[in-house]
Amino acid sequence: MRPRWSLPRLAPRVSRRVSPRRGFILLFGTRNLMGKDSQPPLEAICPRCNQSSTLISRTYRPWFTIFFLPVIPMGGVKRFTQCTRCGGQIPFTLDELRNRLGRAQQQQSQQAIGLYNSLRSSPANSITLNELMLMYASMKEYDQAVSAARDFPEALNNSEQCMSTLGRVFLAMDRHAEAIQWFDAALARNSMLGEAHYHKAIALMTMTPPQLDKAVLAARAARNAAYPNADALVRELETRARAG
Repeated sequence: MRPRWSLPRLAPRVSRRVSPRRGFILLFGTRNLMGKDSQPPLEAICPRCNQSSTLISRTYRPWFTIFFLPVIPMGGVKRFTQCTRCGGQIPFTLDELRNRLGRAQQQQSQQAIGLYNSLRSSPANSITLNELMLMYASMKEYDQAVSAARDFPEALNNSEQCMSTLGRVFLAMDRHAEAIQWFDAALARNSMLGEAHYHKAIALMTMTPPQLDKAVLAARAARNAAYPNADALVRELETRARAG
C-alpha cells in the first residue's frame, strides 16, 4: 500500500490589533516681522526701477515661531528702504541711501559742469547737449536743461534727438503745449523717431483736456516705429477713446 502523505496543519493566524502610538508634532521656525518707521520719506529716483518715487523707511525683526506664531524675538530691529512704486526693497537705511544719492548728485553736478564747458568750446555738438539735458533731467533740474538748450541753439536745431529730449523735459514740467511743439519739430526732421511719437502720445493723453484721438494716432506711429511699450499704450488709449 502506498503511504498516505498528509499536509501539516497550519496554526490559525491570530490577528493582533496594533494600538496606535500617540505623539505630538511641534512646528517651529523663524520669520521676519515687518514694521513701519517714523522717518520722513524721501522723494528720489529709485535705484531698483529707476523711476521717480517716494522711498520710505521700513523695519524688520526676526522672531522664533511655534506653530507659525512669533514667540521670542531674535536679534534687534533692522531697517531697510522700500520703493512705493515698484515695491523693491533696498538694503540700506533711508539715511544711508540719502547720503549715497547726495554723493551721486554731487558727482553728476560736476559732470554737468564739464559737459557745459565742453559745449562752450564746441557749441554745435548735439551729442554733448543731449547728454547734458538728460543729466539735468535725471537730477530733476529741468530749468537747467531748458537753459542749456537755449544757450546752444545750433546743437539743438541740428538734432531731432535733442528736440525730442527737450520735449520730454517740458513734459516732465507739465508744460504740454511746449512739449508737443518740440516733438513735432523732431518728427519734422525724422518721421520715424519712435521716441517722439510715444511721448507726444503721453503728452496728448495727460494734457487738460486730453486729446485721445490724436494720442491714439501718435501711439500707433510709435508702435510702427517699434518703440518699446508702444503696443500697450495703443491698447490703453483705444480703450479710453471707446469709453468716452
